[in-house]
Amino acid sequence: MAYMTYSGPAEVVFELGEERSVAHDLAVSMEQTHTSTFRLVFIPDRPECLSCTAVSVVLPSGIVEYGPVTYRKSGVLVFYTGDEWGTPRGQP
Repeated sequence: MAYMTYSGPAEVVFELGEERSVAHDLAVSMEQTHTSTFRLVFIPDRPECLSCTAVSVVLPSGIVEYGPVTYRKSGVLVFYTGDEWGTPRGQP
């Protein structure tokens, strides 16, 4: 089975409680994990990766991948979307 991947620019919204930090045109790499409802995203040089509780990744195509962060380390986040890759949805 081939897993969906994306590499390129994206808008990323990092959430920590009620606070949001928006980064435009970040170079990211994202892939769907084997469960298909989690995303692994590489976001280099962003300290928000260590503290955010949820993340949105808005792709140039308009697809929004959003969910709570389940694993984090410097430059890497895993978050739970609950949906297959690219399920249409509105902005979070």
